Amino acid sequence: MAEKKTGAIILAAGKSDSADGPGPMRKVGRTTMIQKEIDTLRQAGIRPIVVITGYQADILEHHIAHRGAVFVRNKNYEKSQMFDSVCLGLKYMQKKVDRVLLFPADIPMVSAGTILRMKAEPGAITVPVCDGRPGHPVMLDKSVFAAILAYRGDRGLRGAMDSCGAGISLIELDDQGVVMDANTEQDYKMILQYEKENRDQVDLAFDVQVNLNKFSRCFDGELARFLEAVEETGSMLGACQLREISYSKGWKMVKNAEDQLGIEFLVRQAGGSKGGVSFLTGEGKAFLRKYRELEERLEQYAERAFRDIFGDGGV
Repeated sequence: MAEKKTGAIILAAGKSDSADGPGPMRKVGRTTMIQKEIDTLRQAGIRPIVVITGYQADILEHHIAHRGAVFVRNKNYEKSQMFDSVCLGLKYMQKKVDRVLLFPADIPMVSAGTILRMKAEPGAITVPVCDGRPGHPVMLDKSVFAAILAYRGDRGLRGAMDSCGAGISLIELDDQGVVMDANTEQDYKMILQYEKENRDQVDLAFDVQVNLNKFSRCFDGELARFLEAVEETGSMLGACQLREISYSKGWKMVKNAEDQLGIEFLVRQAGGSKGGVSFLTGEGKAFLRKYRELEERLEQYAERAFRDIFGDGGV
């Protein structure tokens, strides 16, 4: 039987601030909380990774733009609850994976070993436990996605899980990280101390960047993210603002790809100072989809090769 495909949803839409920027960008050792979560998920072979953004979305998305995650925005984050972000993520994931791990953006110390252990569990709903305390991430099988999405009660994710009748499997783990969050300043200080004490146990990680070349480089991750931003915002100008690049740079990237590949990626309608309206053509969407598929396959191959060469601990 083929291994079930497991993705992750990182819930980072809520309003929170720190000296380093939005709450998920708080420093943890040499990285930040959300960067550490993404890196750990990738070490465990979890893909796709979807980050639900909302508060200061532009800053947060720029911060993790090269981490291999996909962004889904909760535009109503100020008036919604975390469960609404869960539902946004499940709607995006429901045809892409067999299971999802739900990660609040402030639990950076969960280990890759814990994620691998949870992936091996067969239950419809799995919750990690450490020293008798339930924690995160929660894992949901696709068999309960519809029931979770249909929940209309007022008890959030817990109420949705209880209502679907699938039962909740508790898995006891020797990992304090599953019960450590940064809800308070004292909690955050405990995370920093825990990270310092366990720094030697951090695994080596790798990164894969896919660049396509014809006469010269014509398509890469930056252009893929830019085209996805055009789809989200509906304009070249909006995409440039979202990705924090100049309009001329965005235009040059698209034109270079179109000239070399012979593909029209965007339909552009002039609009003066507002930048007009832009959207991806059918062949542009198809090429972008192929690029993302190639990227995912190469990352999966690289993950296997990395473990074969360096071992699970990366040493």
